[in-house]
Amino acid sequence: MRKGFTLIELVVAVALLSMVLSFAGLIFNVSIDSHRTAKASAEIMRNLRAITDQLNTDFAGIQTDAPLLISFKQDPADPNQRYDQIMFFANGDFQSIQTYLGSSGNAVPHPDGEWVLKGNAARIHYAQAQFYEDGRYIEPYDDDMDEQDRMLARRQHILSASDRLKAWPNVNMSNFNFRDNEELEYDRLSLVEWNTVDGGEYDTIVRECFEPDARPLIDMESPEGPEETFHKLMCEGVGSFAIQWAYWGQDDKRFYWFPSDDPDGDGSDRDSHFDSMPDEFGVYFNIPGSINEREWYSIEDAEDKAGEDFSAFPRALKFTFRLYDSKGIIEREGEKGREFTHIVYLGG
Repeated sequence: MRKGFTLIELVVAVALLSMVLSFAGLIFNVSIDSHRTAKASAEIMRNLRAITDQLNTDFAGIQTDAPLLISFKQDPADPNQRYDQIMFFANGDFQSIQTYLGSSGNAVPHPDGEWVLKGNAARIHYAQAQFYEDGRYIEPYDDDMDEQDRMLARRQHILSASDRLKAWPNVNMSNFNFRDNEELEYDRLSLVEWNTVDGGEYDTIVRECFEPDARPLIDMESPEGPEETFHKLMCEGVGSFAIQWAYWGQDDKRFYWFPSDDPDGDGSDRDSHFDSMPDEFGVYFNIPGSINEREWYSIEDAEDKAGEDFSAFPRALKFTFRLYDSKGIIEREGEKGREFTHIVYLGG
């Protein structure tokens, strides 16, 4: 006589099979999530390496006797949100991304140009980019700009004396303008000339090239042609971008970072630099005269305002930024991106 399964045996077998399938599905989902998280983490680490490598390269050649401008912007509603900028001069091997049409005295960027610019000195600007999209400019701190959609930009202007280039800017800055600063990748001023530009002329430079509305521009609607702007894009998904410089505390003989919400590191913000400084201000070095645009301070004025005793030039710079992966996987795990700190030492 053939023996079959009883009803109880079938029920137990189905239950066991369901449990096995459930566990298998759970393990499969965990494996998929782990794989996706690993890919997201790898993407963030690649972006981190790209940013820090470029920072190291640029600041290894910084000219400590040349102008340096740092702009600080803190979100008054969220101290963890910063939108800082820095502009400086550096030596290195620089080459333009765009090609230039070689018309004597009037060379301009051109997709079918004849030559690229090369040089060993450049004016460099780091900041989160502003966008031009749907007929308007969008700043990284605008309410409709999501943190994970912000982009870090690097804008360079090679110092060149070539008479094939459009004469921009001239020594007295009379033809300095925002659009040229975006489209062109050069300055027809030597470092010696930049070092002798006085404070009043730097008012124009700051207004046209370094105020919040003069951040490096990425035109989302013009990917090609002479006004192409994507070459300034360094990295997508860069949230808060903060810059601090190291100074030596004369009283207790230790290094501090400026500006900071907790300079002495005791966990309290009672000594925050942003209590004495505005939520948006700038400090400049190696510039003769004074800059009057918005809240800009010479190193001496910053000392008085913040009640600190700074050295004449930063010993080091600390960059703190938050990175997001392109698919937002890290954020979905409950984290707001991943925060990193990178320090560069200046002047050897």
